[in-house]
Amino acid sequence: MKIVKKFLFGIYFCLISLTVVLFLQIGFYTISLPDNFYREENSLDSFGLAAYPAVTVKNTAIESVAVSAGVKKSYEMTLMLYGIIPIKNVTVRQAETPMLMPSGEAFGLKMMTDGVMVTDYGSVEGENCFRSPAKEGGILAGDVIISVNGVKTETAGQLSKAVQKNQSKTEIVLLRGEEKITVYLTPERSVNDGIYKLGIWTRDSCAGIGTLTYYDRKNCSYGGLGHSVCDADTGALLPLSYGETVPVCVNSVVKGVNGRPGELCGTFMSASANGSILLNTDCGVFGYSAGIPERRELPMAFKQEIEIGKASILTTLNGMTPESYDIVIEKVDYNSSSAVKNMIIRIDDEELLQKTGGIVQGMSGSPIIQNGKLVGAVTHVFVNDISRGYAVFAENMYEISSKLKAENDYDFAA
Repeated sequence: MKIVKKFLFGIYFCLISLTVVLFLQIGFYTISLPDNFYREENSLDSFGLAAYPAVTVKNTAIESVAVSAGVKKSYEMTLMLYGIIPIKNVTVRQAETPMLMPSGEAFGLKMMTDGVMVTDYGSVEGENCFRSPAKEGGILAGDVIISVNGVKTETAGQLSKAVQKNQSKTEIVLLRGEEKITVYLTPERSVNDGIYKLGIWTRDSCAGIGTLTYYDRKNCSYGGLGHSVCDADTGALLPLSYGETVPVCVNSVVKGVNGRPGELCGTFMSASANGSILLNTDCGVFGYSAGIPERRELPMAFKQEIEIGKASILTTLNGMTPESYDIVIEKVDYNSSSAVKNMIIRIDDEELLQKTGGIVQGMSGSPIIQNGKLVGAVTHVFVNDISRGYAVFAENMYEISSKLKAENDYDFAA
């Protein structure tokens, strides 16, 4: 009798444990899996999530009819655990698989800010004291000054001239994130040069090197960098007024070590632009290219097609020609709080590790290829393990660049 009780208790314990594990799995997948997917247009087959083999998507007869009849472009489907346990309903949108040209070329960026960004405070030596009128008036680092007493300020020079014309109470209109704020302050006359000043350091432009991710022949656009261009001092996204891209030749690589990532060193090959920068977003920079190269197009992978495992990147370490190097996709995160930290990758190519030590500055935007598809781009390096880093879904980048209107005429004059 005792043996039977122990046996039954064992079965009961196993069932309870299994139930708890299933509930934990369902909870994990409910939180970690997105509510929206894209799916190949006119596809009627059920599909799974390559990074999560236990999860499939249930396709009902009604949904199949709706797709084949072209009645709707989006519909609901059910995520299933092991094909039998419902997790949650998701919205699936039909979409034609984009065909994009992976690049991997280094490119130069020249950007002018939309307004003048405050990067830090500075004390002005007046007749009686040192002070920062901007700090006293409540201006913060990262704020973008757009006008002084109604005069638009697009450059640091315009800001300085506007301040000289209003030496008493001065109205400053600025942007703090999405909020427009008006502050009032009194500039201080410097005893050193007699100029009235606000007591701030500012930035109105930037330049740098990154990597182009892809060209889109459909609307003559490109996507690159994989993350936003931010102010080096404040970390705030630089508000873009206008910008341009220029060709770059990579001359050398500063090899990185853990704790100190390296960088690509290159030279701008021309003062003339070969593309425009129209958008500076969390997922990268986007614009039009003056000339789309003749290059093989690859289909873009939807996020559910990305697998954990081997892949490759295209990046330029010497000259102007990108080369392919082996990597491993270690993790796919569908619901990351960051728009660009969607995957964790690891450099697995001995030649690349020998030359760079891992991921280096300037490599951001390097396209990632897996199973003959463009799946994403390199975005960040792990400072304490430079062989690893983050990557963004190509799907996230394409959602932005695909909205650019196709252009036939270009004006890239500085």
